[in-house]
Amino acid sequence: MSESNCPPKSDHIIKQGAIQTLQTPDLEQSTALKGTPLGLWWPQMEANIPALPHQAVMSSDFAISRFRHLKKLLLVHGHWCYSRLARMVVYFFYKNVCYVNLLFWYQFFCGFSGSTMIDYWQMIFFNLLFTSLPPIIFGVLDKDVSAETLLALPELYKSGQNSENYNLSAFWISMADAFYQSLVCFFFPYLTYRGSDIDVFTFGTPINTISLITILLHQAMEMKTWTLVHGLVLLSSFLMYFMVSVVYNATCVTCNSPTNPYWVMVNQLSDPTFYLICFLTPVAALLPRYFFLSLQGTYGKTPISKAQKIDQLPTEKRNLEIQNWRSKVRPATIPVAAQPTHGPVPPVPEQDFRTSTPKSSSPPKRKHMEDWVFRGQRSSREHGRDGPCSGDFSAQLSSGEHLLGPNRAQAPRACSREQTDVSRPLTRGSHRRSQSSLTI
Repeated sequence: MSESNCPPKSDHIIKQGAIQTLQTPDLEQSTALKGTPLGLWWPQMEANIPALPHQAVMSSDFAISRFRHLKKLLLVHGHWCYSRLARMVVYFFYKNVCYVNLLFWYQFFCGFSGSTMIDYWQMIFFNLLFTSLPPIIFGVLDKDVSAETLLALPELYKSGQNSENYNLSAFWISMADAFYQSLVCFFFPYLTYRGSDIDVFTFGTPINTISLITILLHQAMEMKTWTLVHGLVLLSSFLMYFMVSVVYNATCVTCNSPTNPYWVMVNQLSDPTFYLICFLTPVAALLPRYFFLSLQGTYGKTPISKAQKIDQLPTEKRNLEIQNWRSKVRPATIPVAAQPTHGPVPPVPEQDFRTSTPKSSSPPKRKHMEDWVFRGQRSSREHGRDGPCSGDFSAQLSSGEHLLGPNRAQAPRACSREQTDVSRPLTRGSHRRSQSSLTI
């Protein structure tokens, strides 16, 4: 997450915990607001701001009223947003590949003439009416893990950072499943009606119906949360298909000349073979997907799979499992007495540095850089008191030469290897802090 900050004419720096944010009334000069992938804004110290930054709220992706709400925004809604979008994108690829391949298999029997066994209006209505609303509900309301578990186990947020839901393996598995399902949905009706004298639309209507049932049931298997809305949307899409098809075939005589889909669906609904293949074909098409999801849910070792199993437990057992998880992930800290010390280091209050250092005549927007310099001097005095290189290191921090340099500050060659290793993490940390402060 990045924050939309850029120094304007009048700066208002707000410190909240370990995060520094900059609220700017003059947002037209803010270039970072246009270049950052995510903007976050929350109101702080509004009494000291000349104008309320309503433009910042409108330009940001999320606006929260308190800083403490950032935890739930990231760990809960951030995880849900990634999980929904990732699985919805994979589902859209699957749905289109599965349906288009039905027309591809038919080309082997029509000499690749480009003709179709499904009416054109039926193909248009398939993506426009019959299968449009369920993916939207799937991408908006689905929740793979409960909010309580996500808040109790912050490490679950790494699943989005590691791209566990949308990666090459998940994509190609869905594509292979789409090819298999399209084969089953086409060749089961083909082998059933082979040798008969039915017309092309009578052959294509069962294929279209079977593909719709398979795609909707596939989405039902991918849903992690079942609510009344999910059930009503899936059922309404299924019933809408039959209603629109019956009305269209009963009223359209020459809608798509020279073809004539008149009364095709009504004749199919009176044929027992139609119901038989509509029941058996989706079962055969979805059997590998069901087997894959069963194995994934039973033997899955990912943190998300374990968290989903924890959500199914009663409240008391769930809390106990969460405590056991946290005890394994977060080991006990080393006691203070057991930690090695390099030497007696007296506590140095922060006020001593402020009083011993002369006041800077720089403008207010560079005060935060001096804070980082003071912290670097304090850390160098504490960690490098015994080494001969501590003076050089503090001098580099006070001068601020390495803040913008591409290379990190390094100890002189006269120092020992052990002292150099001790000073490296300090140099890296101070370098990161200096870069973030200069960015602000």
